[in-house]
Amino acid sequence: MSVIVKDFERPPASQISKLAGAGVSTIHECLGSQNANLMRHDIKPLSEGMSLVGPAVTVDCSPGDNLTIHIAVAFAKPGDVLVVNGHGIPAGMWGSQMAFQAVHRGIKGIIVDGAVRDSKDLRRMKFPTFAKMISSQGTVKKSVGSVNVAIQCGGVVVKPGDVVVGDDDGVVVVPRHDLQGLPALVRKREKKEAENRKLYAKGVTSMELNHYDDYLKDKKVRVVRDARDL
Repeated sequence: MSVIVKDFERPPASQISKLAGAGVSTIHECLGSQNANLMRHDIKPLSEGMSLVGPAVTVDCSPGDNLTIHIAVAFAKPGDVLVVNGHGIPAGMWGSQMAFQAVHRGIKGIIVDGAVRDSKDLRRMKFPTFAKMISSQGTVKKSVGSVNVAIQCGGVVVKPGDVVVGDDDGVVVVPRHDLQGLPALVRKREKKEAENRKLYAKGVTSMELNHYDDYLKDKKVRVVRDARDL
């Protein structure tokens, strides 16, 4: 059954803004790298340098039909990101005409588990667009799906109001309940990595810094000077 939810409670903008500029890989690690928070590797930005961060407006379309995206655009608020389950098929669910109206409504970007088209125009517009593929194939507008319900996109469950972050590395989904404490973990990791780079510049290796030699001993790995010692 199709369900259209016009509105939902969004996380405070002050919390979301603290993730601006944080890398997807860093956020993924801070959430716990074993968590299912990363979209599949084939969900990629349309061009290098595209990035987005914002609360998810979720869209579950009928295959090859983008009517539900038109509905979602009408209900989205400034700062939102459209997250679309396009069922991974090669039908151009999003193009320059829809992007143009999205820009003027303050929508910050779109993620499509499926195809987009008008790629040259989307790049020229610099509208943050993440998708599985590019395809000129058209869509129909006959079936209504659902808006602002839990969906699957890129292999991850996304709920309305979850924060999505995208950059050159892909897309990570931050569940609402993990948002509040996340910025502090991100800053801590970034600070630690900056300190490590200072040590690397002095010639310290990551093996020394992380005491991996002790790990080799614990695993009883045989280390020899060269092959003649084997």
